[in-house]
Amino acid sequence: MVSTVRHYYSVAYCFARLAIQRQLEYPLFLVSWFLMIPIAYFSGLWMLKIITDRFQSLNGWDFSQLAFIYSLGQFSHGLLVVFFITTWYIDGMVINGEFDRLLLRPMNVFFQLVVSYVNFIGIVDLLPGTILFIYASHLVSFEWSFLNILKLILIVIGGTLIRAALFICLSSVSFWTKRSTSLIGFTLNLLERTTMYPLNIYPIVLQMLFTFLIPIGFISFYPASEFLGQSSGFHIPLSMALWTPVVGVIFYLISQLIFNLGMRKYESAGS
Repeated sequence: MVSTVRHYYSVAYCFARLAIQRQLEYPLFLVSWFLMIPIAYFSGLWMLKIITDRFQSLNGWDFSQLAFIYSLGQFSHGLLVVFFITTWYIDGMVINGEFDRLLLRPMNVFFQLVVSYVNFIGIVDLLPGTILFIYASHLVSFEWSFLNILKLILIVIGGTLIRAALFICLSSVSFWTKRSTSLIGFTLNLLERTTMYPLNIYPIVLQMLFTFLIPIGFISFYPASEFLGQSSGFHIPLSMALWTPVVGVIFYLISQLIFNLGMRKYESAGS
């Protein structure tokens, strides 16, 4: 068992080192990301400011509270981009026959898929997200107690698993259809909208959908509601620091079942 874990760790380390070296080969590309990503993040915050200046609040949520929701969701997005970005491109691997290589190696296929490209540049997503969260925390007078920090860590982990599971499920569609790019693009836009605004501004049908079927609400809205003492619309017992990681783990396990089921239907499309 120990030797197996050590072997997997060594493989992950080797892949990560190679990925970082590849991404640092063109430094100006990294500089462009350092310019574009912060602009995108701060533009989102500025849009929230414009909305609240015009309409005062969104269903009782003012600018500082909206900024808190928005920035909380960016943590899990940043971690997703660093560790699970390869799940966005499964269809390309299926079409080009690159997925065959994962099946030929004597190692867990999904592990190979994830560690084959650690997106070092994705750390750029975490930096402005952290700055935004510190700023929003100051606006809402967030208490940096040990308990709240522990809750925050669990919520970010759970939110990352929820995001990853959603993309794994949708990308696994390519095992049947050979294409899932449009689904990935749609989901990126969907997550941006649903983690940026309070979930209770949407119709009750959508609230139920994003709570019980596609649990996006647990990424940022429900945790933020608990931290800020705001009504979430649904009465959910216990703390979001418990629910978000639990929902994340369950959703992630379901995505693994779908991924493995898809692999059984896999037919190489490469030449």
